Amino acid sequence: MVQAVDNRTDLTTRLVRAEPHPRLAGWDQAEVDVLDAEPVAGYADLLSRNVGQRLLLAVPSGLLAEAVPGSTIRARARLAASGEAMAEKRPAPGTFTVEPPR
Repeated sequence: MVQAVDNRTDLTTRLVRAEPHPRLAGWDQAEVDVLDAEPVAGYADLLSRNVGQRLLLAVPSGLLAEAVPGSTIRARARLAASGEAMAEKRPAPGTFTVEPPR
């Protein structure tokens, strides 16, 4: 098993679509366009290279309840050892937001 570097990145994304995660119970899989990324102090930044690209992002179920395609999602995320981008399971206040499309 490969161990991932402890990493976090603050992502700003636009939701394309979301559905239940095909492998992780209690998670959704969001297809997003990455609009911006900022490193988080004290952590490696492994997701900034995805700015301008489409990304699959695992998100705990329920956090996307208000999201519709075109919504802006801001999430603190990490790149897991599996190679999958994952939002924090229990996001701190202000580190996960959903804004409706404009």
